[in-house]
Amino acid sequence: MKKVLLPLTSFLFVALFLLGTVNINSQGVIDPPSIPVYTVGGAITVDGQLTEGSWAYIVPHLKFRANGTASGQSNVPTGGATVKEPYKDTSTCYVKFLKDGMKLYISLNSDDKQVCRFGDSWEGDGVFMKIKSAANQDVEYKLYYNLAGANPDIHYEGPAHGMGAGFKKTGTTVNDSSNVDGGYTAELMIRLDSLGYASNVTSVQVMICIFDPDNYSDGVGAWGVNGNYYKQWWGSEWGSAFRTLNFTNTVVPVELTSFTAALVNNNIELSWSTATETNNKGFEIQRSLDNSDFVTVGFVNGKGTSAENTNYLFTDSKAENGKYSYRLKQIDYNGEFNYSNVIEIEKNIPAEFKLESNYPNPFNPTTNIAFSLPIKSNVTLSVFNALGQLVSVVTEGMLDAGSHKYSFDAKNLTSGIYFYNLNAQGIDGKVFSSTGKMSLLK
Repeated sequence: MKKVLLPLTSFLFVALFLLGTVNINSQGVIDPPSIPVYTVGGAITVDGQLTEGSWAYIVPHLKFRANGTASGQSNVPTGGATVKEPYKDTSTCYVKFLKDGMKLYISLNSDDKQVCRFGDSWEGDGVFMKIKSAANQDVEYKLYYNLAGANPDIHYEGPAHGMGAGFKKTGTTVNDSSNVDGGYTAELMIRLDSLGYASNVTSVQVMICIFDPDNYSDGVGAWGVNGNYYKQWWGSEWGSAFRTLNFTNTVVPVELTSFTAALVNNNIELSWSTATETNNKGFEIQRSLDNSDFVTVGFVNGKGTSAENTNYLFTDSKAENGKYSYRLKQIDYNGEFNYSNVIEIEKNIPAEFKLESNYPNPFNPTTNIAFSLPIKSNVTLSVFNALGQLVSVVTEGMLDAGSHKYSFDAKNLTSGIYFYNLNAQGIDGKVFSSTGKMSLLK
């Protein structure tokens, strides 16, 4: 099933026809002289969020990371340098390329823990790049967090025929060294016809430099006692050497419509859906605690070749407390395979017993009742009417520590006020009881 896309978030399926083929299982290399650029499978909105399925497809790309290694579709850039010691960050920035007609798109996906400008300098987290025009002139583009102030947005600098946008991942506060950031994503669009190229252009020359300053807060000087700075480039740092983007006729296929993770009854539940499948043997589910060393924790059979929507579900019941990364390894019957992008989820054992408010409330006819257990407990979750009469035992028995959620169906009950009660006795002897009120409206 060579043409299955596995994105991070849900999006609408766009039917596509492949216009060509390339080897998508090639091995990444150091300083590749060129990278193939696919044609997008659907429109790209330059909002910096990378939610389009085309960005999630695993095409050949660049991996900017200090002492990074090439693997799979990840190619390592030409070189790098520490601008200000001591650089100790372990962040990675993935750079991908796509083309839509005369529009060239470049995306950045970084897990940088310190998003900031380089002190009071003009540089900041993001990209500095040049493209050779059809007349062999160097044209500069910058998309970076180089603005002063508290938590500024990304800044585009370049010709009017280009544009860029950024998106701060959860937890990111720009120019705040006291904060551990979640990173950022960004998109840059460049019109090739404005650079003098015709519609039959097959390649362009580029150089790309990724900036990564760390530990700078707003108002701090670039060369003081605080902060450090590292940069890497493909081609050269400022434009003395260029590399090639080769435009292919291969359209990025968008065939998988979602890949998500959720914590359900103290288990991690993975779900994904395909719109079409070709020669699909199935999916290995792989898990990692450090987003680096993945181990296989299960396998789900595929549908072979199918043009129907298919939903898949896998429950990981063996994950302990921690923050996990998951990916899918989709395997063809002929042994070829592709990896999905990575999704993350955190599992924590609650510190105390707690009964949550049901949702929705009022409800008709179903509602969800959630509760937390700090320790393995013998549980009874019951529902009573306004007269105190038992109308349903939602669940009872031993449950592991963690968060649990159950659906209550009141289709056989009349409208009115009901009460739900949780009784729990932990294996340590501690007893907990709590009651909530809910309203059934039919």
